[in-house]
Amino acid sequence: MIPEAVLSHTTSGRTRIKVPSMKGNVAYFYALRDHFADFQGIAQIEANAVTGSVLFIHAADLKTISTFAEEHSLFRLGISRSRTTALSGSIMKSFNDFDKQVKKFTGNDLDVPGAAFVTLLGFGIYEISRGNFAAPAWYTAFWYALNVFLKSLPDAAADQK
Repeated sequence: MIPEAVLSHTTSGRTRIKVPSMKGNVAYFYALRDHFADFQGIAQIEANAVTGSVLFIHAADLKTISTFAEEHSLFRLGISRSRTTALSGSIMKSFNDFDKQVKKFTGNDLDVPGAAFVTLLGFGIYEISRGNFAAPAWYTAFWYALNVFLKSLPDAAADQK
């Protein structure tokens, strides 16, 4: 029976896979490392029996690595468990849903960062119109509005290169 593996994390050129059922099995991890030693597209592999994980430094895609491992009965890459907390995932989903609604409502003329910019700018103008020059509210609102606006722009530095 092929052991189940889970994707621990992946970035460009670096992937860690955990094989929980083989944790502590030194012979298994030596064999796994030896099988992948001549695999085209893998620059380095670090297998750790103590943690039950394998780190791939690679140019190959994850699907190719997974297929090779399964063909050689090393592991079957299962569905990864998300490490995103329920709260942060829920907040991001709510924000993205709200952003879509704002764009739909305004015909793609305004998004959430744009709405925040306009709101904060309006608040700053309101504070000035009330004669509130001394309190930090109006210029703090302008500062936040400017930051929201600048962060919502496409990366200008990348365009200049």
